[in-house]
Order: sequence, then C-alpha cells, then structure tokens
Amino acid sequence: MTFDFKATIFYEDAYLLIVNKPAGMLVHPTVKEDGSTLYNYVGRYYAEQGLAHNIHPVSRLDRNTSGLVIFAKEPQIQFLLSKQEVCKKYLAVVTGILPSDSGSIEAPIARKEGSIIERCVDPSGKYARTDYKLISHHGDLSLLEVQLHTGRTHQIRVHMAHIGCPLCNDNLYGTPGPQSRHALHAFYLGFRHPVTDNFLEISCALPNDLLKIIYY
Repeated sequence: MTFDFKATIFYEDAYLLIVNKPAGMLVHPTVKEDGSTLYNYVGRYYAEQGLAHNIHPVSRLDRNTSGLVIFAKEPQIQFLLSKQEVCKKYLAVVTGILPSDSGSIEAPIARKEGSIIERCVDPSGKYARTDYKLISHHGDLSLLEVQLHTGRTHQIRVHMAHIGCPLCNDNLYGTPGPQSRHALHAFYLGFRHPVTDNFLEISCALPNDLLKIIYY
C-alpha cells in the first residue's frame, strides 16, 4: 500500500506520535507482510526525519478497522500510558434494529472454540463493556458512536453482533464470506499526557469509504 504517511499524522511531540491508520493495513509486522505495516511506515518516517526513537505501539486496531493509533517514542512513555485509561471512541455503521437508541453492553468475551481468530460472547470469557449511542439512521443502516471500557479482541464487532446489529460488511460476525472492510473507525482518543500532564483530545473524521456506505 502506497500512501502519504505524513498526511496521517494527527499529533506529534517529543514523546508521542498519533496517526490515522487506513483500513487494510496491519499495525504490527508479520512474517508475510513485513515492510507494509504501520509500524514499518513509522520507522521509515523516523529515519527520514533523523529521529533516533524506538517504535512502541500503545494502541492497536484490526487490519480492516481505520483510525487513530498511538505510538510512544520511548519505552517509559509506553509504560506510563499503559497505567492510565485512555478514552477510545469509534464510529460504527451497523445493520439491524437497535434495542434502544443508546445502551451499555456488558457481556464476557472468549475465543470461539475451534477458531484462532473468531471471538464470541461466553460466560467463561473475560469481562467486556461497550457503550453505544445512535447518531443517525440511513435506511436500514445506523451510524453509532461507540465507546470502549475494556479492550478485548474484536470487542465492538462481537458485542454489536451479540445484540443483533453486526457491523456493515463484517463478514466474520455478520453475513459469512471473505474478510473485507467492516464499517468501524477509531475517531477519538482522550488521555492525559504522561509528561506534560495536559489532557489531550485527538479526533479524525469518518473516512470517505464509510461515508459512501451511508450517504450514497
């Protein structure tokens, strides 16, 4: 994937880098895709800028989820951020009929038996809480603001499917099929800066590919 990495930078100082990851890109390198992940782009950016920082991802997103990802430039900054609760909010386009215009989903999540990828709601799983509120209806689709209070794998996708409203184009938890770009975007981060103690609020708009789903 070729893109203008600098255009994805939404915040940078001597301690932190926050970028808007495009859908379809992994955060971390793998054996098969080393060189094209967000981690690799950050490394190349540091080299181009003559920065001798290490790369320490603080937050992560699924390959097909777009949005804001935090990188700490030093391990102690990563550690300090791990000790506080970062407010994470998402925009999601879902199908189905919501049980209410706003709500809190508290349902434990575990790995689905027989799968190394898929998760499910299971009484034996780890506690998970997701809050949502309706922003607007668009035919049989709904645009939601979703806030995470825990960080389980695929949490929003599992919880929305659990209440009968899977994400649009989520072929793992909605209509079965090849994996594609599900309609989820991490649009807001709020946290206290680990060095300056200022409260930072970073946000980015819904990307065009998701806007087209609901408006065209």
